[in-house]
Amino acid sequence: MKNQIDRVRPEHGLLYGIASALLVAIMLLTTPVAGFAQETASSIRGRVVDSGGEPVDNATVIVTDTRTSVSRTYSTNASGNFFASNLPVGGPYRVVVEGAEPVEVPSIALGDVYSLTVEVPDEGVEEIVVVGTAVQGIDVAAGPAATFDSFDMQTSVAFNRDIVDVYSIDPRINLDNEDDGFAINCGGKHPRFNSITLDGVSQDDRFGLNENGYSTAVGMPFPYDAVEQVAVELAPFDVTYGGFSACNINAVTKSGTNEWQGNIFYEYTSDSLRGDSLGGIDSDFSTPPYDEKNIGFSVGGPIIKDRLFIFAAYEESEEPRFLAHSYAGSGQGEERPWLSQADYERVNNIASTIYNYDTGGLPQDGVQEVEKYMARLDWNINDNHNIAFIYNYFDGFQERDSDGGSPTAFEFANHFYVKGAESETITAKLYSQWSDAFSTEVFVSTNEMN
Repeated sequence: MKNQIDRVRPEHGLLYGIASALLVAIMLLTTPVAGFAQETASSIRGRVVDSGGEPVDNATVIVTDTRTSVSRTYSTNASGNFFASNLPVGGPYRVVVEGAEPVEVPSIALGDVYSLTVEVPDEGVEEIVVVGTAVQGIDVAAGPAATFDSFDMQTSVAFNRDIVDVYSIDPRINLDNEDDGFAINCGGKHPRFNSITLDGVSQDDRFGLNENGYSTAVGMPFPYDAVEQVAVELAPFDVTYGGFSACNINAVTKSGTNEWQGNIFYEYTSDSLRGDSLGGIDSDFSTPPYDEKNIGFSVGGPIIKDRLFIFAAYEESEEPRFLAHSYAGSGQGEERPWLSQADYERVNNIASTIYNYDTGGLPQDGVQEVEKYMARLDWNINDNHNIAFIYNYFDGFQERDSDGGSPTAFEFANHFYVKGAESETITAKLYSQWSDAFSTEVFVSTNEMN
């Protein structure tokens, strides 16, 4: 083998090096991201025809995102068609065909292809007819789906600031209100069969222990105000999808625009704002004293107009966990009528004196705290290349009873535990339009969970 290598001429080595580099590049462009990267952009498919309905070839088409003034130029083929891919979701977009008035596309849904037919008038005729529709079933993940845009996000009654408050109105989806999270059943399947992604990065329950299906047990692992659109897809048929058998819940984050925009919110409630009785029912609905608050903000705008944009969102919350319980007659928490003070003290003394074990005494109420923030930087390098850097962080915990607070059982304080998670996701995406018929997306991400 050594002699064979020695006989390779220098020009052969150069050719081998070029071939190897091309092979590596092809592998990078064609190898799917671990965990299956989902669709994070949209597209416009257009056709340009003359007044007689004949296709117009080699017509110049300019597609502009009016939010950022980023334009891309295309030329129609022999059939009069053009295809603008890897467009940021939402809109509006302005489409200008050579010599015609601009056409506005109000919004494009996540993963959708907006179909546009433009009739160019004959020379000297100042009229243009445009027909635009969102076409189903072309270049998208086939299968039933529901998409919710930023307007739906802003106008939904989202008491829990969770995207489930938005998409659970779909009749194919069932929301189970659990004390430890909101379980989403798609088509009757358990939430552990779902897939949840943010900008194509998996946010699934890695260990299969969370009722809500998220990677974090105490809530959605990203700020609510950071989400631009969310799509719920049941049984999509596409090679870019995988890792689930119920539904894919796909969310994408907002980007900054040429206008500075922001919001701030503060939500507060306490036991003093809650009623303790209900007419016609002889029961006490009072709760122990508590305070619950939720605070956050979001802001986005241009660092360099038309070129560099930033968007950031922050959210934190603190709410009580009513876990306290005790023996009959104690007046503390939820009393166990079958457990007397004498029996409680007897078990506690045996654990201490015989087994030298501290039970922790009577359990008290707990707390749940969450902090999360997201920052996104979009750089339009030129009209054909743009890159996005996305950082998302989550830190949250809640105090829990080990056996679910069953009224037929009693847990000492040392039987309680704290469940929490710290998550950090860093993502970089490079979108490139090399020609009218060839575009690429390079996707790199790290996702760490403690």
